[in-house]
Amino acid sequence: MELRQIECFLACRDLGSFTAAARSLNLVQSAVSTSIAKLERELGVRLFDRTPRALELTESGRAMVGPAKSMLRARREIVDAIDAARGEVRGEVVIGNLMNIRSLDLAGVLADMHRRYPALTVQMRQSMAGVRGNIIGLLDGSLDIALLAGTEDEIAGLRLYPISEETIVLCVPPQHRLANMAITPEAVAGVRFIDYPPGWGIRRIAEEWFPLRRPVIEVADQEFALELAAKDFGVVLVPRSVAGRHPALVALDPQAGAIPWKLTVAHDAQRTPSHAAQTVIDTLRR
Repeated sequence: MELRQIECFLACRDLGSFTAAARSLNLVQSAVSTSIAKLERELGVRLFDRTPRALELTESGRAMVGPAKSMLRARREIVDAIDAARGEVRGEVVIGNLMNIRSLDLAGVLADMHRRYPALTVQMRQSMAGVRGNIIGLLDGSLDIALLAGTEDEIAGLRLYPISEETIVLCVPPQHRLANMAITPEAVAGVRFIDYPPGWGIRRIAEEWFPLRRPVIEVADQEFALELAAKDFGVVLVPRSVAGRHPALVALDPQAGAIPWKLTVAHDAQRTPSHAAQTVIDTLRR
């Protein structure tokens, strides 16, 4: 049994066809199908049912997924240990990103890493579910590390490394009645509110702090949300660093006190980051 066969098996499982798997592995389709057929002969079982629509795992195939992932993980750990011993940084790191991060010059960090570690490849992933999507990706292993933002210092199952901290503010047009009022849940009751998709950290803050607000739209872009607020479409919560890009709006803290907003980078607490992933974590925190 060869590791290339295991790679082909997992690619077919993930993508559902020999053609798609071959494309992802930079192989010809016949090489992948031949590799799977050889693996099935060696194991004495059928791993996939070949249906007209897609490859479907058999019971034996499903039983093989976990051990197959462990084999590839062990190979990566061996290579990683050798790279660390040599002081080299190379390989691939999959990062869960967030939209509208202004307290971190992410583009500058990535450019700096490219200059310092040319053999390092970074793959960015962005979930429409925001922070919640990144947490799911860390726990299911599809992300190596991820940016998270919220009020928490700890999240079950994850190890968090702080990057920056600021506050969340409520942005309103200067002529809005809230501009000259104490910001309380009662004051915001019934007020037109620009919300974010479920799973976003700021959406959860809005639900906790202003449960009586009147959501009138969901947007997946804080910059666009501020443009709407500037046109008196509604009021919106954003990090103070984002609010500063629209000085025409009034940025307000709740009467109960400032809402903390902590940017962190995290990984699954049950997995030790690769040397490359740890290098990215350390660079993000500088």
